[in-house]
Amino acid sequence: MPRRTLATCLALLFTGTALAAPLDDAIALYKDKKNPEARAALETITTAEPQNAEACYYLGLTLLRTRDPKLLESAVGWFKKAAELQPENAAYLFEYGGNSLNLAGKTRSLGAANRGRDALEKVIKLDPAHLNAHEALYQFFDQAPWPIGSGSKAKAHLDEIRKRDPDYANTILITTKTNSKNYTEAFKLCDELLAKTPESYVALLLYGRAAILSGQNLDSALAGLKKCLTLTPPPKAPGYAFVHWRIGNVLEKKGDKPAARAAYEASLQADTNFSMATTALEKLK
Repeated sequence: MPRRTLATCLALLFTGTALAAPLDDAIALYKDKKNPEARAALETITTAEPQNAEACYYLGLTLLRTRDPKLLESAVGWFKKAAELQPENAAYLFEYGGNSLNLAGKTRSLGAANRGRDALEKVIKLDPAHLNAHEALYQFFDQAPWPIGSGSKAKAHLDEIRKRDPDYANTILITTKTNSKNYTEAFKLCDELLAKTPESYVALLLYGRAAILSGQNLDSALAGLKKCLTLTPPPKAPGYAFVHWRIGNVLEKKGDKPAARAAYEASLQADTNFSMATTALEKLK
């Protein structure tokens, strides 16, 4: 009996390793951004092991990375299956919920919107501090029409974010106002933040973005962005390469192409791989 038990254990051990190795290899391909190879490997695994939640999840991520709108629905299906197989996994639920909302936005599907909302609310129950889920729900309740939308529910999720990360909450709110072209409110919110904290790196960046998109308050934005270069970027904020690029955006908006070019070059000196500055320089020629 002991020998049979040992043999059984060894068989299970090596069987498990054999099953795990292809998935590990497929995940490595995904992380190396070898998308066609990762997709082929993950499709093979999900066919052989339809109950493999992790393989379903990574196949969804791989399809999503292609940025092919036609594959979004398929990606959502794989995230859904992963979440059904492991309903307590917040990461799987978040991708299912968030991408269901993305799908709803593209297809005007009320069903997808409701499924996305429900999945994200499950994420919050599993992990009340999941800020990305709170943000997605804030956006959902803020943008959805009545009776699905709710200003009070949107505010509740923003408040949960603000309790844990005020800069993140301010970024979400001001970005939302800017994206909806409510520039007056965006500038007002930035001014309120800067009145309390004149050296708020994040508020200065957000002010700059609103100025670039609106074409308003460009001189104030330029002064604020230059001030950012004298401050230490917060841990989650973009660095000086981003700031120089934004300065270039403002200068270009003001019609000063030589100064804009110098700013983009300074951005690349700060980070040679900063592609947005490279693109801006190419367009400036």
